[in-house]
Amino acid sequence: MGGLFAADGKLAQTLGKMADLVILNVLWIVCSIPVVTAGAAATAFYSVALKMIKNEEAYVTRNFFQAFRENFKQSFIVTLILLAVAAVLGCDFYFCTTQGLEAARPFFILFCVIAIFVYMGSCYMFPIMAFFENSTKKVFKNSFLMALAHLPFTVLAAVISLLPWAFLFFGQFIVAAFFDLIIGFGLAGYINAHIFRKIFKKYIPE
Repeated sequence: MGGLFAADGKLAQTLGKMADLVILNVLWIVCSIPVVTAGAAATAFYSVALKMIKNEEAYVTRNFFQAFRENFKQSFIVTLILLAVAAVLGCDFYFCTTQGLEAARPFFILFCVIAIFVYMGSCYMFPIMAFFENSTKKVFKNSFLMALAHLPFTVLAAVISLLPWAFLFFGQFIVAAFFDLIIGFGLAGYINAHIFRKIFKKYIPE
C-alpha cells in the first residue's frame, strides 16, 4: 500500500519521530534526576533533536549517550554556575519578601529582571553546546548575546519551555504528569530545536 500508509510515507515518518521523542523525553528525565546532570542531559537532548530536524540521526539512544559523555564536563560546569546563580537569586528574593520593607521593592524588581535575563540566556546554553564548539566563557557570552539579538524568538522559546511545567501545575495533575513523562518535555524541546536551528544557521560561515 503506497501513499500515506507507505513504509516511507508521511505517516510512518511522523510516527517514527513521535517514538523518538518519547525515547528522548524519558532519557532526559532519567538523566536529569541527579539535578547536576540535567545540563548534560539537556545538551544531549538538543544534540539529537537538532539532528532529527534534518533527519540526520540514526540511533537515538546511542547518539544521546554519546553526546551526554562528550559534553558532560562542560555541561556540568555550566549547570553548577546556573545553580549557584539561582541560589543567590533565591536568597535575594527571600530577603526581599520577608523583610516587608518599602525600600526592598526596587531590589525585588531588579532581581526579577535579572532572573528573567538569566533564564532567557540559559535557554540557549545547552543548545549552543550541542551545536557549536565553544569555551565555557563563550557559551555564556554567546547565549546572552543571542538571547538579546533574537528577543522575539527568545521569548517564544522561553514560553514553550515553561508550557509542560504550566500544564503540570495548572492542569489536571494526573493527566498532565502522564503526558509530560511520556512526551511533554520532549515535544517542547523539539519545537524549540526548530527555533534554535533557524537562529544558529545565521552564525554558520558560508
